[in-house]
Amino acid sequence: MAIADRAEFEAQYVATWQRVYRYAWVLTRHRQDAEDVAAETYRRAFSAWTAGRRPKGDILPWLLLIARRVVIDRRRRSRLLGWLPLSAVSDVERSDDRSLERAEIWLWFAELSRVLPDRQREALLLRYQFDLSDEAIGKILGVSPGGVRSLLSRALATLRRRPEMLT
Repeated sequence: MAIADRAEFEAQYVATWQRVYRYAWVLTRHRQDAEDVAAETYRRAFSAWTAGRRPKGDILPWLLLIARRVVIDRRRRSRLLGWLPLSAVSDVERSDDRSLERAEIWLWFAELSRVLPDRQREALLLRYQFDLSDEAIGKILGVSPGGVRSLLSRALATLRRRPEMLT
């Protein structure tokens, strides 16, 4: 791997790490699991990058897709081993979690998780927090752009029926 390629990957890492971590945190709802998912995401991405399988254009949707696959792999593995699901809440929270949890948008998405199915919540997150296109969201979720629009429409309809969730 050329030094320029490594430097470019490092620059991409610095530019995207926080967003990948936040996405992993929303999927896992646990700081340590999110850190593990983000680390594994970048390990897999770096491996693909050095093998010449880097994405053309914006790297963020590619990284979010990798992160989603890491979470799915971990959940499958945990089911096979009979461990607690990744979304189990830790009884010990560190103070650095508080700043992330206090951010208004993250609190709102935490509330959404109570009334929306996971895929609808995830589609809303990718659209309104990460500002991704239907095509990018579809690649991450494994659905067509029309399927993304349907997920978003159903999620917004549910929220319109439950306006108390929007305040």
